[in-house]
Amino acid sequence: MIDAPSVLHRRVSTRDPDEALQYEQAYTRFRVQPFDAAGFRFSLAVAAVGALSVGHLLHTARVDAQAEPPAQLTVVEADSPMRLVDRGGDRASRLMLTPHWSPHTAAWAGGRVRVTTVHLAEVGRVAAEVADLGRAGVEFGVTTPRSPGHARYWNALISHLDRELLAEDDLMAQPILYGEALRQLVLGALAVFPNSTLDRQHTAGPNSAEPGTVRRAVDYIDAHAGEQTTLTEIADAARIGPRALQLAFRKHRNQPPLAYLRRVRLERAHRDLQAGDPTRGDTVVAIAARWGFAHPGRFAGEYRHFYGRPPSETLRS
Repeated sequence: MIDAPSVLHRRVSTRDPDEALQYEQAYTRFRVQPFDAAGFRFSLAVAAVGALSVGHLLHTARVDAQAEPPAQLTVVEADSPMRLVDRGGDRASRLMLTPHWSPHTAAWAGGRVRVTTVHLAEVGRVAAEVADLGRAGVEFGVTTPRSPGHARYWNALISHLDRELLAEDDLMAQPILYGEALRQLVLGALAVFPNSTLDRQHTAGPNSAEPGTVRRAVDYIDAHAGEQTTLTEIADAARIGPRALQLAFRKHRNQPPLAYLRRVRLERAHRDLQAGDPTRGDTVVAIAARWGFAHPGRFAGEYRHFYGRPPSETLRS
C-alpha cells in the first residue's frame, strides 16, 4: 500500500540570476550561457507530494543550456516553443519530456513554464503493470508528444492534478486519491510520449490464470478497497504476474481488475451515502473522496449511471 504524504508548498521570487539558477538546478544539473540580467525576474511556486510535483516557473531571460539527464521523469510545458537537441534529434515544441536517458542542449526564449515531475521508480512500477517488459524496463526515446491531441490530454490531466488535487491538501491526504493521482500521472506520460510500452503485444500463454486466481484477486480487492492498492499488489495476492492477471480478469469477469476495484469503491461509497446524515456534517464530496473519487461531477455521473439517482438524493433519504 502507498501511504499519502503531506503536500509541501514552496514559493520563491528573486531578481538575482545566480539565485534563480540555483533553484532551477533542483530539476537538473546544467551549464547555462550568460544572459542579460537587466530587468530579470524569476519566481517559482511548487506543490510536491510523495513521488510527484507540479511547479510554476517564471524566468524572463533567454536560456541556452547544456543539461545532464534529470533524476526524475520531468515534463515541461512552456508558453513559447522550446528547442531541445539530444541523441534522438533536434525538436521544438511547447511540451517536452526532458530526456532522462541522455545529456542534451536546450534553448528557450523565456517566459512561463509548468514543470511536472514523478520518480522514475514509480514510472517503472506502473509500466511493469501495463506491459510485460522484463528486465529492460520502460524506455522513452522521443521528447515530444505523439500528437496535438495527446498534448491537449496532458494539459488537461496536469491541470486537474494541479488545480483540483494539489490545491486541496486534505484531498491528497487520502491514500487512495494520492495513489490514483500518481498512477494516472504515470499512465498519462506513457500514453502521451512514445515509449516501449506502446507497441508491446500480449498474448495468453500456457500458464494463463485459472478462475481460482481471479477469485483470490477478487478477495484481495474486496478486503483492501479502502486502501491505496496497486495492480502489482493484487497480482501478488493472486500469485500471478500483473499482465496475466489482467488477461484472466478480462476473460472471466469481462473487465480489468482495476475497473472491478473502482466498482467496489463505488458500492462502498453508496453504502456510506445510505448511512450518512447531512445534519452530522456528512457530504457527498467527503464520502466520494474517502473512496478515491476526486472529481465530484464525474462521481455524480458514474453514481447516477449505476444507481439511477444523484448521490445527494441518496444522502438526504
